[in-house]
Amino acid sequence: MNFKKKNPNYCIILIVLLLTSCSTPLQEITYLNEIKTNQPLESGPLPNVYTIRPNDQLYIQVISADPLDAAFLNLSGAQATGGFASTTNMEIITYLVDEQGYIQYPYLGRIEMAGRTLAEANNELQSEVNKYLESASVFVKLVNRNITVLGEVRSPGQMLMVKNQLTIFEALGAAGDVTDYGNRKNVKIIRESENGKYVAELDLTNPAVMYSPYYYILPHDIIYVQHSTKVYGAKNLPYAAPLTIFSSVVSIGLLILNLFI
Repeated sequence: MNFKKKNPNYCIILIVLLLTSCSTPLQEITYLNEIKTNQPLESGPLPNVYTIRPNDQLYIQVISADPLDAAFLNLSGAQATGGFASTTNMEIITYLVDEQGYIQYPYLGRIEMAGRTLAEANNELQSEVNKYLESASVFVKLVNRNITVLGEVRSPGQMLMVKNQLTIFEALGAAGDVTDYGNRKNVKIIRESENGKYVAELDLTNPAVMYSPYYYILPHDIIYVQHSTKVYGAKNLPYAAPLTIFSSVVSIGLLILNLFI
């Protein structure tokens, strides 16, 4: 039997196998794959309201018509910046929530903050301030609104949330987007709650991710993009791998050439 003449498509099959073994399905790297466009989409769940927890830093400012009237309720660094703290001294004039969930406030005493939303904390402090001052307003802000992005992104690290409703795509965009080696089908979100830590998995290629309760990122969330199980390049290959691949390609090329000789 003449192998060369009986199997004219053999070389084509080898070429296809070689190419497909080095390629990645488009569905695995496309965000919101096959999402419906040019039409309104149903709104997903709103982000959970963040509740204060131990080790949070709170910036609290009492404002009145006469700043001197409220001076005894404000930390000294606030007056130096005209009522609002600068970035350099923000840490000095913040209140740290202790492990029991309380802050120690001058003249107002020990006040529980953990488990409250910022609005609830503001109302609690306002009721206490009203005992001392009339027509004064309380301003409460969470200072350490940080998230951490790790793994296969171009700029991993910790970053500050600049808005209340930050989506997973915006967070990854701030980190430079997922690299070619990242697994977009399994992005992990580590979130702390009153009941402990919880790890969620998001498939960013699936449009259903927009309706996940983890679509919106909360302060202190950790986003981890793990390496793909497939190899997109030579990043995680041994040093001898490029030579091995080159030798394999040459061998297959010689075999294909031999089929036509």
